[in-house]
Amino acid sequence: MARLLHTAIATISFLLTYVIGQKAFSFAFLTHHHQHRSRSTHHPTLLASSPPLVHDDNEIPTKTTSFTSPNFRVYIEDTDAYGVMYNSNYARQYERALIHAPRDDDAKRKQWVMTAITNQKFRSSPTLGSEYVVTGQLVERSGADNTEVWQMEMVSLPTNDSDGNADEVVIVYNAATVTLSSTPHVLSSPDEDVSTSSSELYHSQSFPCYPDEFDMHLQTTTSTDTRTQQYAYHIPIRSVTNFFERHRTTYLGGPDKLRKLQQEDGILFVITAMDDGEICSLDAIDGANHLGRDVIVETKFVAKRRGMVVECYHRLLMDIDIDDDDHDSPSKSRKLLAKATMTMMALNKDTYRPTSNLPQWLMDLISSVSQ
Repeated sequence: MARLLHTAIATISFLLTYVIGQKAFSFAFLTHHHQHRSRSTHHPTLLASSPPLVHDDNEIPTKTTSFTSPNFRVYIEDTDAYGVMYNSNYARQYERALIHAPRDDDAKRKQWVMTAITNQKFRSSPTLGSEYVVTGQLVERSGADNTEVWQMEMVSLPTNDSDGNADEVVIVYNAATVTLSSTPHVLSSPDEDVSTSSSELYHSQSFPCYPDEFDMHLQTTTSTDTRTQQYAYHIPIRSVTNFFERHRTTYLGGPDKLRKLQQEDGILFVITAMDDGEICSLDAIDGANHLGRDVIVETKFVAKRRGMVVECYHRLLMDIDIDDDDHDSPSKSRKLLAKATMTMMALNKDTYRPTSNLPQWLMDLISSVSQ
């Protein structure tokens, strides 16, 4: 009898665990970062004691394998119209947090540039006035091309339960894999075809790019017998994603159309992921000639699941001056500066559940610039 009772209890325990786990999984699928609160059982300070998984091609002088940033607070300039962190600002906060990664050479920390961000998941969002920390773990480094790859997480601060005990469960707001390149190393990516023929499936729009949207870095040029350094400019990932957001919302009709979509059709679009975010050139922009010049954003929209999910393939370009000995004035070449794939999801504004019940005008608009 006791054995049967023990078996029954074990079975009930298993079923409860399974059901709770399935509900947690289903809830985690609701990736609306304004409402959903994804939870993780690891405490941010535990990361510092985790064994690093580091692949080291050539040793870079640093002992850093993991860190936890100081506490950050969400200020008004960090937020969007919903009072939560705006999607482009996560990359900015990762940049700020990485300044706190201790290094043997303190001066060298100022020479790192975030050149790529991928596998970024928008699980939730800190609200205005809340505090959070960023954790980072070094997963790969290469002395051959002066790069580091970090796994980053933005998490809430632990809270106290009703008895005043520390709650070890924290909210994981955002996670991403970021790549740092150490200047004066110059990033060089294979040239991508950005000719008119390759742009036929892309919607294109130009935007002015102001000096505050650039970052400056020290660039080294080495010839046969000389080595020179000069300052060059690039558009950082945080500004790149701002341009991409600007283009998406403008193409979908701007504030008026999006407000109508929310109020009359009951639909919100939120960003749930970013992949393949990359600065494709750190040496294309000459500050004397190109600061303040327009950039071109090209976007291809691919609707999936009857429009519930929309993948946005973005490219950022600029017409760069090329010296031409055969002409008095320089010619221009369209240069790929950055790219990324952003994933949007349509949600019912009342239930915050994914929906494919999109108005026909919106489906027609997305399909007009799609595969």
